[in-house]
Amino acid sequence: MIDQSVADVMMESVRTVTAETTASDVARLFADHDIGSAVVVDPGSGELLGIVTESDVMHQVAIDADVATVAVGSFMSEHLVTIDSSESIHEAAAMMKEHSIRRLPVVDDGALVGILTTTNLTHYLPRLRNAVLRTRGELVGQ
Repeated sequence: MIDQSVADVMMESVRTVTAETTASDVARLFADHDIGSAVVVDPGSGELLGIVTESDVMHQVAIDADVATVAVGSFMSEHLVTIDSSESIHEAAAMMKEHSIRRLPVVDDGALVGILTTTNLTHYLPRLRNAVLRTRGELVGQ
């Protein structure tokens, strides 16, 4: 089986916010960039503090929080699961399943270098399948 690394599939462009960013500002960021999450970082050290998702923001709306003032640090997911860019996509998929997450920040030496989502994996699977078939000689005409 051909095994690709996370670096081959991840998106290098990952948006970050600070814990002080308001829910309304992060919602605007999501809309402006057509994304569903942002990694929360400490602005001084660059330390990864957590992740905030569209679902997190929607929950704030549902409980009638003042989204103009509530900071993402008060409702972000603090237990941040990350993966090294050199790991296999199979390991990444297993981690996502084990932790029931759809977004996996990618790090190298503790520094954020990208993000891997279930959408990335879904779009990559047909290419991986074709590569496997090519190595087996089962894909003709391509």
